[in-house]
Amino acid sequence: MKQPEVNQTDISTVDSGSFRDRDGRIYHVDGRIIRGLSAGALADFEKLLTKTFYTRCLDQGLLVDTELLDSQHVPLPAEERARWAAFVEHQRVPVISYPYEWTFGMLQDAALLQLDLVEAAILEGMTLKDATPYNVQFLNGRPVFIDIPSFEVLQPGSPWAGYRQFCEMFLFPLMLQSYKGVPFQPLMRGNIDGVGVQMAARLFSGRDRFRRGVLSHVWLQSKLDRRYGNSRQDVRTDLKSAGFGKELILANVRKLRKLVGRLQWQGEDSEWGAYEAFHNYSASDHSLKESFIDESVAGSGASCVWDIGCNTGQFSKIAARHAERVLAMDLDHFAVERLYREVRSEGYGNILTLVQNVADPSPNWGWRNRERTELSSRARPDLVLCLALIHHVVISANVPLDEFIAWLAELSDQLVIEYVSRKDDKVLTLLRNKEDKYSDYSRERLEQALNRHFTIHRQQVLESGNRFLYWCGQTSATA
Repeated sequence: MKQPEVNQTDISTVDSGSFRDRDGRIYHVDGRIIRGLSAGALADFEKLLTKTFYTRCLDQGLLVDTELLDSQHVPLPAEERARWAAFVEHQRVPVISYPYEWTFGMLQDAALLQLDLVEAAILEGMTLKDATPYNVQFLNGRPVFIDIPSFEVLQPGSPWAGYRQFCEMFLFPLMLQSYKGVPFQPLMRGNIDGVGVQMAARLFSGRDRFRRGVLSHVWLQSKLDRRYGNSRQDVRTDLKSAGFGKELILANVRKLRKLVGRLQWQGEDSEWGAYEAFHNYSASDHSLKESFIDESVAGSGASCVWDIGCNTGQFSKIAARHAERVLAMDLDHFAVERLYREVRSEGYGNILTLVQNVADPSPNWGWRNRERTELSSRARPDLVLCLALIHHVVISANVPLDEFIAWLAELSDQLVIEYVSRKDDKVLTLLRNKEDKYSDYSRERLEQALNRHFTIHRQQVLESGNRFLYWCGQTSATA
């Protein structure tokens, strides 16, 4: 039989789930996601295919579609095909996001999905061997579990192996945000394995012991970790000998689900959470801006749009009418949280919400700086919306205007940008308690920078005379 021709340049094994998985490897092949499985992983997958919960969760959109392939027709070199007992192909997720880019509600929904899948699996004699949010992605505004080979047969007397990881990567970050107002994104970006048990114990005070879940999941687990963490004692064997059954796992999972579902965060310190109440646009200016954005995105032909500094997401929703997908991002966590709730409830399935600071974006990091990648390598934009943001970048973040425009030009061929003049109340507020060293912050300097990198296809002066909109392109596109 003739083997499939393979272009080596189209094959990549770089993926967030492939470095640490000893039972398989993920291959990116010409836009396809193919996964090699060991003999043990194949046996578990074949068992999974017989379970009713698997079919039900697929039908509900909770699991990514996965198909067993004929190994002889997998488009990989012979030596790679020989390494694995079988191959599966996963549905491709358009944009990969990471938990340190998510909002509270996104991490909470992902945690609830993880627990629901664990419970469903255990009821039919299977389990999930790990519990990391990196196994969850967002499709159509909702969490979807993508690591199908994580399902394995539950061994009699075995505990849930993913419990500690669930606490460190889901529960502790959520409780810190809910109970203490501590943002979890910097903690999770600072440690690829989440918030460790001992760190969580130090972050919660003695009075926090009376909050739901802290005593049992933080303090008690921390104490047991100190006692048995370096012990030679085989705790799993001891549990099996003591008759540890799946009923105990189910009881713990159900309690965790109730705990996670009750956690709340209201974002009291949000700057833009009530943006509609204090923005300084007149009704006519707001209408002019909406029309300009609508016509620009429609005329751009963009498939992927980034709305950086999206605040309430009003213009993300306009862009979503025309683009295949929109990445709506802002450094204000609660503003993005509100937008996520709207996306989820109103059905804006092509908007992905992200907590992202353009002056401190997600980096390449992890093993060999390739385990997690920066955002533009995951979703290159065809058009960037940069609305009422430039004054924050130049004045608040102290990024030179020319540098910012150069970065935008490297990012995308098309740009819609709004300039807020020095006479505007928002700029005056930013400058009020600062020495004005921002001589580069001017409309003339902006237009010079734009003309170095783009062609200005269209511009609009709002009626206030303090705000200016530009649609720019690096090609011969016409307005």
